[in-house]
Amino acid sequence: MLEPLSDTARELVEEINNSAIPSKTIGDLADEAFIPQGVEIPRPETVFGMDGIPVFTKKSLSTLIGKAKSGKTTCTSWVIAQIIQQKLVVLWIDTEQGQYYASRTQSWVLHIAKLLSSPYLHFYDLKIHNPDIRTKIIELLIEKIKPDIVVIDGVRDLVFDINSPEEATISVGNLMRWADVWDCHILSIIHQNKGNEHARGHIGSEMINKSETVIAVSMDEQKTTICEPAFTRGEPFPIFAFIRDANGVPQLVNYQAKITGDESNSRKTLPIDIAQQAHYDALKQAYQTESKLTYQELIPAVSAAFEYYGMPMGVVRCKSFIQFYTQNGYLIKGEKEGTKTYYTVNQSPKKSLPHVESTPDQDDEEAPF
Repeated sequence: MLEPLSDTARELVEEINNSAIPSKTIGDLADEAFIPQGVEIPRPETVFGMDGIPVFTKKSLSTLIGKAKSGKTTCTSWVIAQIIQQKLVVLWIDTEQGQYYASRTQSWVLHIAKLLSSPYLHFYDLKIHNPDIRTKIIELLIEKIKPDIVVIDGVRDLVFDINSPEEATISVGNLMRWADVWDCHILSIIHQNKGNEHARGHIGSEMINKSETVIAVSMDEQKTTICEPAFTRGEPFPIFAFIRDANGVPQLVNYQAKITGDESNSRKTLPIDIAQQAHYDALKQAYQTESKLTYQELIPAVSAAFEYYGMPMGVVRCKSFIQFYTQNGYLIKGEKEGTKTYYTVNQSPKKSLPHVESTPDQDDEEAPF
């Protein structure tokens, strides 16, 4: 039988209860979520951008995807080097490499930034811990360090089962809460499936759905690391790419995707910044049998067009080109016809068109958001 509390113990319990912060009710949480009308909400602070276009902003998540050895660490290291040079605080969590290799990555970031050390870079290796412990340590470190950006390499190690919808929802919910409460950006790195370009498991799908920016990283035959905007909530950033110098340090280069014209067998280029006619040649091939296509029909049509010109590409890159074509007037996104929205080729290439958002329609099966 339990002994009754002494007067001293009872007083201590009452003191703790009286001083404790009352828990919030559902009503309190609903009130906090209310967005008033006529009040301008400040734009989130940019942590990293390209050519004046915000790529990572505070209170948001982003995802970097790519196959093994595609250059995911190269891309991330270069980006983080730019960020610490701006004297923004970085917390890098590694769950895969172990201390030796994680230390090499940290040294590489500093080398790219031309620094011997930096008080703005905090690197931690959590490989030996299970997902629950990793999650608790990350939250503690964010609270302690108060970073501007958190890198989690790789985020799949925050769940026991990569294909568990429940674990994925909880884990991504934690990331969103941390980003909002601690006013930071969280960049997660995850592998693509071996057989396609989708991020692995339910955790990958959930990350894509909740991300402000999804960067797809790939490597071409010339060992160029290519970083593309797979999905963005705002204006897509321009494709950027790297080659490595003699010391293995990534050097930013202008990327030009090359295709071969079958008729002349001559080398042509089809980067996103070349003459209009090359783009229209590709679109003419994509629309050779149809005058209008839905978004889901357009993806394989663009893929087939590039295949025709000798440059096979996957779904992620096709979507990137479709986004560019729509925003820059090569394609016209028409009004809905029933449940479908059709895209047509703009027949007046010299006509200046207004900016058009190219986010896929909500009724498209693979709409990213």
